[in-house]
Amino acid sequence: MRIFLDDVYDRRINVLSYVDNQRKEVSLAEIGKATKLSKKTVSMIIKQFEQELDVSKEQFEVYYTNQTIQGVHANNLDIVSISNKHLKQSILYKMIKHLFLMDRIDAITFCDIEFISPATFSRHRRRLQKILSRCELSLTRTNEIEGDELRIRNFFFLFFSNALNSWTFDTDSYEEIDDYLSSNIKEWDKIDSVKKNKFCLLIYICNVRFSHKKSIEKSILSKLSAQFQEGLYTNLFFDYFHLHKNRTEQQSWDETSAVLFLLYKERLSHEESFEIEEYPKFFNETNFSFIKYSNLLTDKIITTFFRETTSSSIYWEIRKEIDMMHLLFETSFIDPRIFYYIYDEKSYYHADTAEQKIQLGVQNLMCELIDQTEYGLFFKEIKKSINRETLTDYVYLVVYTILTKFLQMDFPKVKILIQNSKVFVEPILRQKINLIFSDRVEFVENQSASPDVIVTDVQLQQIEPKAKVIFISSFSNSFDFSLLLEEIEEKILMFYYERTLVVNSK
Repeated sequence: MRIFLDDVYDRRINVLSYVDNQRKEVSLAEIGKATKLSKKTVSMIIKQFEQELDVSKEQFEVYYTNQTIQGVHANNLDIVSISNKHLKQSILYKMIKHLFLMDRIDAITFCDIEFISPATFSRHRRRLQKILSRCELSLTRTNEIEGDELRIRNFFFLFFSNALNSWTFDTDSYEEIDDYLSSNIKEWDKIDSVKKNKFCLLIYICNVRFSHKKSIEKSILSKLSAQFQEGLYTNLFFDYFHLHKNRTEQQSWDETSAVLFLLYKERLSHEESFEIEEYPKFFNETNFSFIKYSNLLTDKIITTFFRETTSSSIYWEIRKEIDMMHLLFETSFIDPRIFYYIYDEKSYYHADTAEQKIQLGVQNLMCELIDQTEYGLFFKEIKKSINRETLTDYVYLVVYTILTKFLQMDFPKVKILIQNSKVFVEPILRQKINLIFSDRVEFVENQSASPDVIVTDVQLQQIEPKAKVIFISSFSNSFDFSLLLEEIEEKILMFYYERTLVVNSK
């Protein structure tokens, strides 16, 4: 959502994000260098946050010397919520909300309401036009959003679901939708609040767009929705639009198909998934021409990452994800990264050793697929809405998600040798370590077992070169014991980052 912030708010969040990521006290000079802002500007921003943030000193504290800021410390702040508060004050946010609710923006009226000049409006209109063009949408001369209706709804959903921590539209609409869903979904009370808000937002967007006479065109998605009437959510949404909102049968199926598509795309429900035997009846080349390319990509993923398995469930898990990806590309794909707050890309997209191997594997298979097979023809067709990097990143997320479901984690335990001159200390230390780390540690009896950590209270004559020696005089010494825990944790994380991924062959 960073691209939607006014510059003044973007600078503020940039400063706060940097401080929060350091996890230590930082000076104004350090902040200024990292954010390319003057010390005076940084000082002003820090003082503003000191007044505004309703958090404890453990989360945010400013250090002064003679009323001059010397440094600031932040820890585990809710940056997204703070950013969203700033976003609601930004002109682009107000323009998009106005565009959504009113269908178009009357420039004169908008300028009067928001107390901005026509020049300021024009400048922000150009910014909005550039953002919309990245989503294959545009603004008309009368400031109405233009493009495929499913793509428009996806844009509004992505924007408001990322911009809002709570419902900010009229409460009557929310209560009406929530009452309907709670009355018809047995497990509604058990669904978390984030998913509930997304459910309601999806339906609300459909209602608002339909009230502006913007309807979903009849498509294969509408036809498939009508054929799959035994699904819980299919009937739920059809009855809502047909009986609750008095829309025609065809309009109700069209609206139902849009909600179902966005629902599945956002992984808000797994209730409607097809049985493997039924799936090809709906997702086949007759209905969707991209299926042959889904087969190509799925087979390539299987041979690259899952060659040891013969499980059909893995194949269909991948195929369903790839089909959804291709359907998105052909209908309404919008890169979700547009809606992120990212101020430190290096940390945000950090990949450990195991993840780097997966990334490299995906990059290689996609290069081979696009450059050496007919999949390249499909890529040319969708290239307008997605580049190679975005496609590869999406496939990486699919592969990684499937791997986490079917893989076995394989990384060694931390070997610990305890040699203490005092009676009773060793068994007590063992028990205390075991309570905390359980099966992630292994106790060895001597140095020939190549321990990773040696716990002792005396200087040993010979020490395994790779072992870290921690001196603990007593099991009740909290400082020594904390040091030991930190070292074990560090070793576990090191082994974890170098883990190997083994796919179940069952």
